[in-house]
Amino acid sequence: MKKSPTIRLLAALLFSTSPLLAADQAATVTEAYNQVNHGPSQSTQAYPAKAGTQIHDGEYVKTGAASRAELQLSNQTITRLGANTIFNYSLASNEIDLQAGTMLFSKPKDGKQLNIKTAAVTAAIVGTTGFAGPGLFGLVEGKAHVVVNGQTFTLHAGQILLVGPPPQIVNFDVPLFLKTSRLFTGFKDPLPNQKYIDEEIADYNDDVDRGFIRPPKPPYFTFNDPDGFPTIPFIGADSKGVALGVENTPPPQPSYWFSFRTAD
Repeated sequence: MKKSPTIRLLAALLFSTSPLLAADQAATVTEAYNQVNHGPSQSTQAYPAKAGTQIHDGEYVKTGAASRAELQLSNQTITRLGANTIFNYSLASNEIDLQAGTMLFSKPKDGKQLNIKTAAVTAAIVGTTGFAGPGLFGLVEGKAHVVVNGQTFTLHAGQILLVGPPPQIVNFDVPLFLKTSRLFTGFKDPLPNQKYIDEEIADYNDDVDRGFIRPPKPPYFTFNDPDGFPTIPFIGADSKGVALGVENTPPPQPSYWFSFRTAD
């Protein structure tokens, strides 16, 4: 049957605008627990963000107390948000803006850079799994360049940058983190870089077996967030290999999903 000019015009408009509509989809909510909302700005009305919700370019996502969410960005990066977190992703600048709270990120190793910004740091990653929270930035696998107050640090797998002052790099127990952090245990699906995470676990355990690493042992300081989620013990050595007296001087902000201990 021959199509009328009107039908052909409508079809042409639909297919010509669909790439623009798709390009506006910055992220998709893949998991949501308890109170998760999104909206164009924090000064406007917020809407529930359930699994399958499309997050448009420039919109924010906010989690409440005892809540968490997972999003897949348009570049296939997975981000997981802890409780009381405010998150935004911009397609235009290809930048994650963590305005408050705690986040895990896992970016596929596709050679393309992703920028991450928090109140304390800016970071550039290519293919990396890591996490960010108030006053710290850490990596489970991969590498990242992190800038604090104009000073650049290079982080590798199993390291955390404490913003300070002064900024310090410490190592942490990767396998224990993965077992105890709700950012890992509180979600269903594996991460895009699971292969590299498994390799880092194997490397860490091999270093322990060979005596290069002495993992932390209890008792150690464990700082929980208000929902009581356990998190991440450190091996407390700074970037110069000097042991940190974390047991005597615990970090000033106890609301992380992280826990700290100095090496024996």
